[in-house]
Amino acid sequence: MNGVRAVLVTAGIILVGMVAWWLVKLLFGLAFYLIFGLIVIAGGYYLYQKATRPTRRR
Repeated sequence: MNGVRAVLVTAGIILVGMVAWWLVKLLFGLAFYLIFGLIVIAGGYYLYQKATRPTRRR
């Protein structure tokens, strides 16, 4: 019975590690896409403001 228990504990640890790795990848990927999206939106807003601003100031 001890051998079966050791195998189950090992399988459980491996499964928990795989789920944790998947969650870490998911969170980092989500953070990357959010930051990238914010940069794209900010750049578009900057270009829009630059294009609609008058060219000469008095």
